Amino acid sequence: MAYPNFQTIDLAMVRETSPNPTCDIKFTFLDQKTGLKSELPAHKLILAFGSEVFMRQFFGTIPEEKDTIPIEDSSVQVFRIFLDILYNKKISLEAFDFQLLADLYYLAEKYHQECLKDSIVKEVSARKIVTGNLLEVAKLAETNSHHEQLSSSLFNICCVFLRESDHGTILDIFENEDVEEENSRTLHRLMAGAKRSKPNPSDICKNCQHEPCLNGKELTKSNFVTGASVSLEGEPKRPRKTLKMDENGGVEYTVVYTDGRVGDWDAKFSEL
Repeated sequence: MAYPNFQTIDLAMVRETSPNPTCDIKFTFLDQKTGLKSELPAHKLILAFGSEVFMRQFFGTIPEEKDTIPIEDSSVQVFRIFLDILYNKKISLEAFDFQLLADLYYLAEKYHQECLKDSIVKEVSARKIVTGNLLEVAKLAETNSHHEQLSSSLFNICCVFLRESDHGTILDIFENEDVEEENSRTLHRLMAGAKRSKPNPSDICKNCQHEPCLNGKELTKSNFVTGASVSLEGEPKRPRKTLKMDENGGVEYTVVYTDGRVGDWDAKFSEL
């Protein structure tokens, strides 16, 4: 007879569906704009196993005795994602925008989650900037200057965008942004940074045309390049060359199925 063990339990599902009496801590939130109050229940023991900060807080020399903790430096949305990660829920960082990644990085720093910090920096570094969010990402890099790795990765992808843009695109950016002192300083810092940070050609992957290499990352609209070797999930031994991507994110490959179907964009860059 087989007995269930703790490792087979879906911890995230336990937190989301179990009766409240099984939870022994609540985090409360107050939306300063709407006045809306919300709370997230959790289990001290699971949080302590996931973070040494929680371990000291709940089971240290002077343990936290309150069963309700107000959170004032995070939104309920971001904190919920952070709890999901501690509860081993599968989270896709690729689905989050830059601001949410930065907010999540703050919590990872606060609660000593080095692996999460590294994953966020890796995710940011793998993205490509578009004209519409260049200044937004650059300002995010400046406001997070105290988080050196995150700030550097945000600033670097902005510089990469400028290096790879033609003069017309750059002029359009300067013309379309509001002419104010803060924007002007940010744009000029980016231009100076792009000029200083020319990459060594040998560091740029010949397949994905990106530095750092995107091997193993999902193929998306933002990192698509023509002629890259990719592999579909479930078929890693059948690499394909990308041809083009349509406006809906559908990708055409050089390898076509016998029934005439073409691949979709749920692909990953291969090592070729």
